[in-house]
Amino acid sequence: MTETLGFVTTRPTLIAVDIDGTLLSSAGTVLPGTRAEFARARQAGATIALASGRPVSGLRRLVDRVALDSRGMAFVGVNGAMIVDADTGQTMAEHHLDPQLVRRIAELGAEHGVVLMLCAGDDLIVDEPQSQQVQFEAEGNAARLCAVPSLRDLPDSDLVVNKVLMTADPTVLRPFGERFAAEFDGQVEHSFSAQFYFEATPAGVDKGSALTEIARSRGLSLADSVAFGDNYNDLPMVRAAGLGVAMGNATAGVRAAADRVTATNDDEGIAAVLADLFGDGEPAPPVPEPEQQHMYPVDLRTLGGLSHPDDL
Repeated sequence: MTETLGFVTTRPTLIAVDIDGTLLSSAGTVLPGTRAEFARARQAGATIALASGRPVSGLRRLVDRVALDSRGMAFVGVNGAMIVDADTGQTMAEHHLDPQLVRRIAELGAEHGVVLMLCAGDDLIVDEPQSQQVQFEAEGNAARLCAVPSLRDLPDSDLVVNKVLMTADPTVLRPFGERFAAEFDGQVEHSFSAQFYFEATPAGVDKGSALTEIARSRGLSLADSVAFGDNYNDLPMVRAAGLGVAMGNATAGVRAAADRVTATNDDEGIAAVLADLFGDGEPAPPVPEPEQQHMYPVDLRTLGGLSHPDDL
């Protein structure tokens, strides 16, 4: 993809978009300009991939609540460990962690007082079901909550896991992340997705590898792709795309790695880039604004915005 001053001269055929801090505004909605640009991109034949740490069940719930047209989309769930065709429901790719690794991660988490959630398809396997964050994840992503006595004692047959989600207060999770990296680097992919979330997927599996798998499956070229993100788990996708775009609210590492930095998720950052790519800078014609439910209980700006680990 030929680039000029941060723009591309050919229309992308694949658009990958992170969710929290990227697609969703601080109020938890999809902005009008973004919705209009998605419609124009779809008319031009582009595939839109929603790429998230959420499970696929959470992405289905998302498109329903914000009334997003998902025709032709691909759902990239659990940081690339599961990819599903939104139209057919067919699984395009799925990856699992080694059960022995999952047990070792569970042991380390218990040692540090970190709550673990094992993402297995639409199931959330936990041994601390009373945790407020566990309840939030299960309800927010329409996941089936499966409580067990201990994650460390599960047999291999119950450890068919796509991703391990770890949560704790940031003062606990940051040093835990350093210890985790020292022990598991090279064996899994790991990253912060929020100051209170740390995630692990199989080695070589991330949002960037998912972008490659979608392009291969649909006969597209990565050179003709654009990816939008704001946090560490978006870095592989931003780097893999023909044009990697950091939101204005992105963590410093994502901004440094991106080909272009756009406006924030509250200022139509996605729409600004897609208008350049599909309309030579002219915004897409407005589309009817559907009634949508807010994905967050409060506007995140009232809490100081969506913070990142390297912003603390």
